[in-house]
Amino acid sequence: MQNSVEMEFPALKNGLSEMREGAAALCYLNNHLSVMEDKLSLIHGLLKQTVTDDGFNLAINAIHFMIDKIPLQMVKLEAGAPIFRARANFGQIFSHQQEISYNIARADKITAGRFNRPLEPLFYGSLRVENPGIDPVLHCALECCKELIDDGQAPDIQDVTVGKWLNQGMMPVLNLCFDERHLSANPGLKHNMDRYRQELTEFISPQASEFVFRFMKFFSEQAWAVNKNESSYYIMNAFFYAVRYYYANTLNTAIPGIIYPSAMTDGQGLNIVLVPQAVDRFLRLDMVYMQRFSLDRKTKTYFSAPCSELARVTNGEFGFKNVLPYLKDGRLFKY
Repeated sequence: MQNSVEMEFPALKNGLSEMREGAAALCYLNNHLSVMEDKLSLIHGLLKQTVTDDGFNLAINAIHFMIDKIPLQMVKLEAGAPIFRARANFGQIFSHQQEISYNIARADKITAGRFNRPLEPLFYGSLRVENPGIDPVLHCALECCKELIDDGQAPDIQDVTVGKWLNQGMMPVLNLCFDERHLSANPGLKHNMDRYRQELTEFISPQASEFVFRFMKFFSEQAWAVNKNESSYYIMNAFFYAVRYYYANTLNTAIPGIIYPSAMTDGQGLNIVLVPQAVDRFLRLDMVYMQRFSLDRKTKTYFSAPCSELARVTNGEFGFKNVLPYLKDGRLFKY
């Protein structure tokens, strides 16, 4: 397969009956479940192995084969929907949106992430949960600065810059939230999922439906599993690559990104990952501010509060006012 796929983002059809190649694919699901089971078993086995180029290619090919037969569940992010993204300051102050967006300035520093390969810039953000169990600011701060929950690396003081991005159009994204915990807190996602389930039962057998749900649940669980090392990411890397490749080359469209459960909030929050072209096309940075986390060593608990005024963004530029100083090693630190 080629190294990368870049496509425009036309509207995606969302109903199973509207799928151009749907009839043959659904017929295959009904009649060749053993082949599909073998492919999913292969992925389960690769998940336990160390990353190799051969293993990565095997994963991509197996996932590509399955999603050619399985109708994935798409949702559309409404125009005006906010996406929150944070970046730790580490002693510097930001003034341009690219500094808190996907990394193009130092792509050589990008290591493998949940959906990105090494050196591949993607945009990771957090969504507002409809029935909130967690503050989206805390949510995106934990996603960008994992040291905040690391007993061995937790800093006494950590400032993060939080940006609120607004979606500018009806953006189609793949939904990987298949667990009841997320669906119960997000009625919109649940409505779409109920429709998806109902349509499946009208087109394929109960056994094939059960396989589809198991397939989606597997990748949903992997999306929010707390991974311990780089090698554990490569199945989800392969999944996102295979999905983008399949839609571009088979359906002549593009997948802007994926909504998935948050690992850093024990699955309570919702995350989104977007390709850079989708960020440039759909998102606008609306406002930013800085949030400070101060650690109480006795209780090992962070106290958090804003440490700057809210700044509006104009043409991608912003300026912070009245950023609060803080004490570090007995000295007053100012930006």
